Order: sequence, then structure tokens, then C-alpha cells
Amino acid sequence: MKSGCTVEIENVIRDFEIWSKDGFSEHIRDAFALQLYEDSDFRITYDGTVIDARDAIENVTQHQIEATLDGGHKIQATLDVIEWKKKVDRKLMLCLPGRFSFHTMAAGIRARGFEFTAYLTADHFQELADQNTEGLVELDPASMALVEAAKNKLREHFRERESERSRSKIEEWKEAKIYPYEGMASGHIEINERQVFDVVALNLSDYSSDFEKSNLKHKKFILQLIKAAVENGPSILPSILEKFVELPKDKQEELAELLRKTSLTAVINAAKAVTDRLDFIRALQILIFEPKSKRQLLERSQLHRILAQETWIFGEQFNLMNDDEDLTAVLQSHIKLMDENRCELAPLEPAFDADGKVAIVDLMLSCRMPTPTDNERKHLVIELKRPIQPINEDVINQIRKYAKAVALDDRFKHPDVEWDFVAISNRFTKDAELEARQSGKPRGLVLELSDPIKIRVWAKTWGEIIQEAEGRLTFYKRRLEYQANDKEALRYLRAINANYLSEEVKERISSLESEETQVNQ
Repeated sequence: MKSGCTVEIENVIRDFEIWSKDGFSEHIRDAFALQLYEDSDFRITYDGTVIDARDAIENVTQHQIEATLDGGHKIQATLDVIEWKKKVDRKLMLCLPGRFSFHTMAAGIRARGFEFTAYLTADHFQELADQNTEGLVELDPASMALVEAAKNKLREHFRERESERSRSKIEEWKEAKIYPYEGMASGHIEINERQVFDVVALNLSDYSSDFEKSNLKHKKFILQLIKAAVENGPSILPSILEKFVELPKDKQEELAELLRKTSLTAVINAAKAVTDRLDFIRALQILIFEPKSKRQLLERSQLHRILAQETWIFGEQFNLMNDDEDLTAVLQSHIKLMDENRCELAPLEPAFDADGKVAIVDLMLSCRMPTPTDNERKHLVIELKRPIQPINEDVINQIRKYAKAVALDDRFKHPDVEWDFVAISNRFTKDAELEARQSGKPRGLVLELSDPIKIRVWAKTWGEIIQEAEGRLTFYKRRLEYQANDKEALRYLRAINANYLSEEVKERISSLESEETQVNQ
């Protein structure tokens, strides 16, 4: 004799969407999923449809949870988590012992890429049922304490599952040789960069079925583009996703927003700015100190042009105001900075140096000084010399003339401005060095005026300028454990207009490119 239970319901109002064709069989499946999964003899046929849960289930995990109530009393429950192979409505189902669900609520957690139903079973729920108060479960503090404990356990569960799945997916990419990083990460910067890449790439893998179905060559190309987006910022990611992955607009923005919000991105951007500067310092040393390069390097058309793009070397606080312009242009910038409300300037009478000649200033930088009024400014005027041109008395006299021209022209006078003039090259002649090493004065100070304008005139070597810049970056350099080398410096220079580089450096970059090509083949 067969055992079982048959339920017949007649005269059902046909307007209710309770038929299999309406998808109601899925509600039946969810309610009895655990029994269907664990007991192969347990079968349900609903409206002529066999309810099958086993083939739709990917994974089942059980957790024991505990909640502490006021007064220290503890209650226990069992949490079963079913992960499905297909899309479902995420639910947390409250169950009586025997796993009979009596109440359904939203899961209330985020679990990217996972489809799941959670079943919370507790003796406490049976106590409510015995009192006929199970319908008020969401008003019961003890039940809600169990629900909150269940949600915390769900978050922990899916963090572990995400980590497990991520490792598996990344290992799959590595075995297929499409993962864009090789070997172990070197230093904190690359570790952080890889973490951000993994987050974005794994999200893409979840979002885009087209990506998962594409061939290895296409996947490798997309992963390389994502790596570039991580390195250069989130702004280019949407165009990559649109052009090469054909991801819907909302998913493009979601992934780009993920990259923007990932705190590691800010770490990478800050770290990259520091390492770029350390690479530039090493690149500058190659350009101006190595014998062959320093003989070839020109001041105005090469060194000057490079430094106009890297003015932070003289101090992060400065902004470029004038580049290869005369004193009249410098005067115009000065007046605009000190009178920001002035819309237009009337034509100015030309400003000349102390000998009445037109003076061309290499670079003029300016910054606002940190004071209570926030009105004070410092201007920095830089005179560059090519590496093989030493600082001699003529160079010092030249920069002095610029300073005196400013001091003697009433149009430059302003009580809230300080001026620094500095001449820079690789070394001093002996007579010039005597002027730059005067007793009782800071090293390099060759003239100081306080009336009518605060003016200081300096002569410095590139060694001193670089040492000061490295000093400002020392803390970050140590924390990042980063050491700039010739290869990284040459890669940095490769991005610069080749016309600005010496022939020696161009040859070294060409050798590096040939070496990299051979490695990649």
C-alpha cells in the first residue's frame, strides 16, 4: 500500500495566479526545497508539474547561530543557505522545526552574483506557533534577534563564498594566461592595484554573459583594458565597456561607480602620483648628470620644456604663471593675482631689467601662502641653464638684474608679496661659489632685500633642488617601499615628447623597447 497525502481543492477562483503557468510552482519549490534536496523519495507534483529542486540547486550550507537576549538569555537556531543555479527572488524564510516555513521576509543583505534562499529554523518559532502568535513574529524581539544574527551570518557566508569564487575565477584566468599581471605583486602599490582590478573584473564577469562566452583572445584584451582603467582612473571605464563588451548603460555606470567608490582606488592614485614623481627625479638625474646626456641636453628647447610640465620639483604649492615670457608678462600676471576682481588690464608700459633691456624669464611660479588672511603670495622666478653651463658671476648678475628690475618698478610693489629668484645649473665656478657660501646667510642666498619689496635671490645646483624634492617625498617613499630605477625612469621619459630628450636618452629608450619586445615574444 502506497503512503502519501493527496489534497484536492475544488471550485478555485480562476483569477488567482496560482497555476504552474503563472510561476507559482516556484513558490512551492522554495517552500520545500530542503526536503526535496535531502530526501530523494520526497516528491511534489503541482498542477501537473513535477517540482524539481535538486537540479536547480548549486550549493547547500548549514550554519548554527545564536542570539543573546536582554538579561543574557541565549537562543539557538539553524540557518540553511541554498544557492541556486538560476535567478530567484532572494528570501529569508522562517521555519518551524521540520523546516516548514511559516513566514517570508526579504533577505536584507547584498551578495553580488549569488542567487539564494535562506531558511531560519528555531524551536522559539514553534513556541510562538503554540501560542498562535507566529503571525506577529516581526514584532517579537527574540525572533528579530535571531533574524539579525541570521543576516550577519549570511553576510559572513557570502564574503567567504565571494573570496572562494574569486580565487577560483582568477586561477582560471591565470591558467588560461589571460590575467594581465604576472608573478607576485611587488610592493604595496601593485598589491592594491591588483585588488581593485580583481573587484572590477569579477563584477564584469558576473554582469556580462557576453564576456563569459567570448574567446580567450577577446577576454585577454578586455582584461588588459580594465587594467588600464584601474591605472588611469574610472572615467575611461564606461567607454571600454560600451565599445568592447557591449554592456548595458546602467551596468557600465554601476561598474564605473564601483571603481570610483573603491577606497583602494584613491590609495593607488595617490601612490602612483608619488612613484611618478620619484621616477621623474631619477629621469632628471639621467638627463642632467650622465656625461653624454648632459653635453647634448639643450636648455630652452629641451630641459625648459620638460620642467614646465613638472613644476612640482620646485615645490608642490606652486602653480605655473609664465613660461618663457618677458618681464612685462610677469608684471601682468602679478597684477592679476593681486587684484582678482579686475576683469581686464589696460595695456602696460614694458618692464625692463636693471640695464633697461628686455628680459625673458624662463619660468614664473606663484603660490598662496598659508596665513590667517589668506591674502599673501610668494612668486618664484626661475632662470635655467643647460647642464654644461656652470653658474658663474655673469649668471648671478643676470638673475640679480631681474630682481632689481622688480624692486625698482613701483608696479611690482605690494605689501603681501614675497619674491624669490633662483638660477639653477649643475655646478658653480669657484668665484660664484664664494658668493653663494657667504657667512651668516643660508646656502645659495646671494641677495636679500626687504624694502620696498621682500626679495631674495638664490643660486642653486640641480643636486640641491633634487635633494629638496626627494626630502619632501621621503616619508611616502619609505611607506611605499619604492625605489626608482633606470628602467622605470626611462619608461617615464618615453611618455614625454621625444624632441625634449637628448640623443643619448633616446637611444637608451630605444634599447629598452627592443628588450621589452623580445621578452613579450
